[in-house]
Amino acid sequence: MGIIYGAELGLKPGGDICLTKTLKEALHKLQGTRNTVLRFEPGDYHFYPQHGTACRFHISNHAEWGERRAAFWLEEFEGLEIDGGGSRFIFHTEILPFYIHKSSRIRLRNFSVDYALPAYSEGKIVSISPQKMVVEIDSGKYQWQVKDNCLFFFGENFCYPLHLCLEMDGMHGGPAYGTDDLYFCTQEQKVGLHPVIEKLDSDRVCFTLKGEERFFSGSRVGNMLVLRHHPRSHPAFYAADSCDVSLEEITVHYAEGMGLLAERCKDISLFRFHVLPDEASPRCFTAAADASHFVNCEGEIKLEECRFEKQMDDGVNVHGFYSPVVTQIDDRRLLLGWGHPEQRGVKMARPGDRAAIMDARILRPVWEGYLENLVMQKEGVLAEFDRNLPEFLPGNPVLENLTLSPDVIIRKCEFRKNRARGILLTCKNALVEDCLFETAGAAVYLEGEACSWYESGATDSIILKSNRFINCAYIPAWGQAPVTVCPKTEGDGHWYYHAQLQMIGNQFECFDERMLYARQTGKILIRDNRYSRTNEYPEREGGRFDIADYGVFSEKYELM
Repeated sequence: MGIIYGAELGLKPGGDICLTKTLKEALHKLQGTRNTVLRFEPGDYHFYPQHGTACRFHISNHAEWGERRAAFWLEEFEGLEIDGGGSRFIFHTEILPFYIHKSSRIRLRNFSVDYALPAYSEGKIVSISPQKMVVEIDSGKYQWQVKDNCLFFFGENFCYPLHLCLEMDGMHGGPAYGTDDLYFCTQEQKVGLHPVIEKLDSDRVCFTLKGEERFFSGSRVGNMLVLRHHPRSHPAFYAADSCDVSLEEITVHYAEGMGLLAERCKDISLFRFHVLPDEASPRCFTAAADASHFVNCEGEIKLEECRFEKQMDDGVNVHGFYSPVVTQIDDRRLLLGWGHPEQRGVKMARPGDRAAIMDARILRPVWEGYLENLVMQKEGVLAEFDRNLPEFLPGNPVLENLTLSPDVIIRKCEFRKNRARGILLTCKNALVEDCLFETAGAAVYLEGEACSWYESGATDSIILKSNRFINCAYIPAWGQAPVTVCPKTEGDGHWYYHAQLQMIGNQFECFDERMLYARQTGKILIRDNRYSRTNEYPEREGGRFDIADYGVFSEKYELM
């Protein structure tokens, strides 16, 4: 169809005018076209949830939310490009900015995503002792009040109490050494500290602890606090059941959930897809969770020249998920449940996918078959197979989708100053090359477990080549070493969960000896890595290579 200019369809920048309804009408006119470019002229565009297309989504790794409304509703498009022309797309809570569903050859490029008022807030520590902390919160930016011993925050369409804080170093900007997630008890959240909360003036609040409760020893005056009070609800981009999706030259300054969440998609490419603070009005946080997250995808996932900073969880997470077996209905049917509440309602497979049954404690397939039908039900998923199930199911049985596991290429990307880790890989094969990691937790993290988040699966080959690791893994809760392999499985000495890890030509600039912590890995092949010592943080205990439950370890491996 060619190039269509947004202005011709009423999509013009300027002011604080809601364009959601106009956008819906414009996309409706383009429905059914092929090879179309929708081009925006540069400027600011505002989108409110009113008039957004509504649907009840079940988005993996996000909170249960009921009905959500979306702005860019891209369903059943083929060959659509949206060129933002360098514009700022500004959203107003609660709204899903981009929804891509059952579409192919989708290219989004050349714009930024931000919220007029983010659903998180920030404060600065102005006084700290083991049991008393005074925090300055700019009331001109963030609306708050103390009521019933809770600190409430108000925004567009929401009001929630503070339940979680993350302390960011006032100098280098990343999570502060000697701290961790700081939880406060609320009516909804039953774990955490129990402070007495007092409003001192319009911009200061005091938290006082009693008894044995203490603040972190690493907390310092001048450090910033990310004040988390909103559920993880809306990713900036949500793609499902689509193929050949490309996001290019896009910057996400804030999202109510992840930067990108993709489910059951094939072939996704991110080129200069950034999650970064806005330099014009920098905040100490960006996305409310992972910068990018891929669930039960296939084909190839490629990230090149991306920068992920100050998001509240990992940079990249690629995984499937294990579905607990609730009951066996008959010879060929199982009722499956969801291991984690944030997977509830998410489809883990499609008819024709190959699946395996295994014991959740061992995670080694004991039976394989193909799915013929799946029916989503309130109590779980009714799954029917092409052949009889095993005569006896293993203890703690779970089902894994073996078809939906992609190959991953991550090249020339940066991961810095974010909560938790850099890259989580539980996929078939991955190459991570020429990347920079400066993360509070592990830079590269390989797990696999069916007891917490239920994220699968076993890898065949992971290659880490020519990367730079700077002072990673300084907060113990988020990884035992810069490269951490820690599946939660029971090995037998003959079979290993992860098949092969190669570390070639990487540079480690570390404040202690730790480089690799690995368990349940068949082959660990290391060559030409360089190490230098820094004085950034106090040394932690541990050797350069802490490995156990492995098959072969070699530092003289020649790459084939």
